[in-house]
Order: sequence, then structure tokens, then C-alpha cells
Amino acid sequence: MPKFSIETSRVVDAPLDVVWSVVSDAGGYHTVVDTLAQTEIISGQGDGMVRHCVDTKGREWNETCTMWNEHASFRMTVDLASYPASFRAMFKRVEGTWSVTPTETGTLITIRFDGETKLGPLGALAVAAMGRDGVLSGILDGYQAQISHRLATDQTNS
Repeated sequence: MPKFSIETSRVVDAPLDVVWSVVSDAGGYHTVVDTLAQTEIISGQGDGMVRHCVDTKGREWNETCTMWNEHASFRMTVDLASYPASFRAMFKRVEGTWSVTPTETGTLITIRFDGETKLGPLGALAVAAMGRDGVLSGILDGYQAQISHRLATDQTNS
């Protein structure tokens, strides 16, 4: 089974606490991903939290937080038994890791998806398309817009 890993990063001009509050909003993840219609925390918080996802085509699945390091990183692992059939046929394992790291000029956001495909080269091509088509960059764009809005709102309220 071919393993895959795709990753992208961006430094945003914002303090770590603001960036973490936006990136770690697992229930609000749909607001930064064009293909998701809804995300909702259905149980827990931090490590062990379960998130329910619905995409824009109405397909649903659950994900479980398998790592939570406050103000640093978290990992969501897809419950493949709940994944739509077309995705279950393609993937043996899928997980995403989000991390934030302070830098001299702001905060570095990194998103990484790891897993294993069932369809050999075809599965690897599908995953490569996520990076090539700008899916991860689009998520970073969404985070950056929310962070900018949060900073502007904070300044207005000060």
C-alpha cells in the first residue's frame, strides 16, 4: 500500500495565541475548507475529541483527535468505517496534523496529511492532486482571512 504525505506551511503576521485559537477550532473547520458544508464536535475536547464532517455533496464521516498539544499541534484521524464508500475504496488510512510555531515574524502554520492508499498509483495521483490543486493552500487562505478578521476586531474593541 503506497504511503503518502502532503504538507504546506505559511507564516502569518499574528501572535501564537490568536493563530492557535483559529487553527484549533475543530468545530469551525468547515469555514476554511471549500468542500465542507459542516463540521461539528460531537464529543470530547482535545485528545479523544470526535468531529462529525459533512461535505458539500452531503457525504458524512467522523474523525477523532489522536493528539492534542495545547498551543502547538493536533492530529485528526479519519474513522474509515464512517467514510463515504468512494473514499473507503481509495484509502487505508488518512490523518491530518495541524501545527503552529512562533517565528521572528509571526506564527508558522503547517498542515500535513498522511495516510495510505489502496489503489496504488491511482490513489497516489488523487492525493497529489490535493497539493497540486491548491487544496491545502486554500485552507491556509481561509485561516489567514479569519486571523486578519480576528486581529481587526480585537483592535476595534480595544
